[in-house]
Amino acid sequence: MPLVGALAAPHSHLQLFTRPAENDDYRQKVQKGREAMLVLREQMERCGADTILVIHDDHFVNFDFRCYPPFALFVGQEAKGSGVTDPDEIEKITGATYRKYEGKDGFASAPKGIPQHMANWDDQKPYVYKVNTDLSVRLLKGLLERDFDMPLTSNGTMDGEEVLTTNFLNPKADKSIMLMFTNGYVPPLPWPRRCYKLGQAIREILDEVDDKVAILATGGMSHYPGTPLYGHVDEAFDKNVLSILASGKGSKLAQFTPDDLMNSGNGELVNWIITAGIVGDKKAHVIDYIRLWHIGLGYLYWEL
Repeated sequence: MPLVGALAAPHSHLQLFTRPAENDDYRQKVQKGREAMLVLREQMERCGADTILVIHDDHFVNFDFRCYPPFALFVGQEAKGSGVTDPDEIEKITGATYRKYEGKDGFASAPKGIPQHMANWDDQKPYVYKVNTDLSVRLLKGLLERDFDMPLTSNGTMDGEEVLTTNFLNPKADKSIMLMFTNGYVPPLPWPRRCYKLGQAIREILDEVDDKVAILATGGMSHYPGTPLYGHVDEAFDKNVLSILASGKGSKLAQFTPDDLMNSGNGELVNWIITAGIVGDKKAHVIDYIRLWHIGLGYLYWEL
């Protein structure tokens, strides 16, 4: 079976970096997050994937209010990405050994006032990823055939959060990647039932190919960036989602509404729901749930 594994992991850069002002409790939680990521890395290696389909909500890096699609596929030859800090620091934490652009020794922080994950560094990105373009195009055509009007881009950028999670789980960059961007931020969100059906369609297509594919769903869990609720976390909602997935009833996530996701700070759950559609009603292994001051972080995988 070409689908060999599936994982769900946070992409918050605050799970990786501590600041001098953070207290011991926060530092211990960050360390627990790193340890959970290493468990996921082991699972990624164990499943034997040669390609990772990364499902990640766009943080206004590729799309904006002129056009913000519910889903989009990357069909370029290379995916390039920046980090949230200097690559040397990222590599020290994640162990990633991605190649850097030749002729550039260092990548400074983003200019003042510009979010780190949106930094261009003179349009030269420090990380370059090999893309399984053939399978990406096949997936695109297969989804169009199944009545999903799937936007595409051949010039997409991986933002810093996506880079960090991918670095942790593919530290040698020895696996090709595929990128599916989603809308987990801008209301109206895609309906969860549509996300689940999209996952089912993706599974149909993957079952027709020889590539060994693992799914990486990134995001969340509960947080409210850019709103007055920032700092609030709906732990009860998060733990209910994890319980549903652990019990092998992922299809129940399709019963949520977009408002359910937004009101609980779980817009990025669209990535997990697509993955639940790909996996089907199979029990997930929940590694950990960590509450930071502003976000709930969930770590889990499915054995396929």
